[in-house]
Amino acid sequence: MEDRGEDVLGGALGAPSRLYFGVEFCQHLMPTAADVAEARAWAEERGWGFTMLTPYVTDAFLPPVDEQLAALAPGTEVVVEDWGVLRRARAAGHLPVLGRGLHRLTRDPRLPDVGPEHLRGDDPPSSWQQGSLGSRRFRAFLKRSGVGRVHLDVPLQGLSPLPEGVPVAVHLPYGMIASGRICMVSSWGKPASQRFVPPRHCDAPCRRFTVALRAPWSRRDGGAESVPLVSDGSFIPLSHVLNRRRNALPEAEADPAPRFLQKGNTHFYRLEGDALEQAAAWAQESPVVDRVVLEPDLPM
Repeated sequence: MEDRGEDVLGGALGAPSRLYFGVEFCQHLMPTAADVAEARAWAEERGWGFTMLTPYVTDAFLPPVDEQLAALAPGTEVVVEDWGVLRRARAAGHLPVLGRGLHRLTRDPRLPDVGPEHLRGDDPPSSWQQGSLGSRRFRAFLKRSGVGRVHLDVPLQGLSPLPEGVPVAVHLPYGMIASGRICMVSSWGKPASQRFVPPRHCDAPCRRFTVALRAPWSRRDGGAESVPLVSDGSFIPLSHVLNRRRNALPEAEADPAPRFLQKGNTHFYRLEGDALEQAAAWAQESPVVDRVVLEPDLPM
């Protein structure tokens, strides 16, 4: 699909007014307190607002988080992906912002193409277009927790109208799919005993490269529908993709199946073309979305 990302976002967002600094999804990539202070000063020189991004962490990484919080001016926005960090941000006198990882949402980029076959239908359930904000109890919990804003991704299947009462910021053009402490990228080149375990130390190979992945089936252009279903009781070799359709799809270059990206311990999708235009229009029309977080590159 034609990539019109720069034209779509450039024409809709206007001039930047805020710096987001830090990392949301990996405790090993957190900046130092000195880096935070320098970034804060850089934003202040330009008259911009400043928002600190923090990841989910283990107990051993709470002291570095406290050092980052201490380097901020009182009342700074702090995006949290960890309930414990939320409490520490409040205790330090800052404004907690709920990160997109703590806002539950159906994020699978294959959904618009594969469809709800396992539900024996073609109409996507309404729950696929709703998230945690749709819950009245969840909104009440955020209010009790002092959360001043919620960050969202726009999934490829779109979102239902959001309830009023909580300001929302939308990330474009990248959205998070999933994240976890066990990082495949950090395992490459290491002995078998050190692979696929939570790393104690990481030399951040994800800073040097990104992995591009492809969902091996699609309904676009008759892709998946043209591939016959595997008959019940048949054997599929483990060297093949284990799904309901035979592993006989076109070569990657000719296959329009959804693509997604892996950066370190986190998978992302990227909105492009019509999907990006629709997401930008939805954000502009939503009465509760008052900010768009533009990510010129993968946010890791």
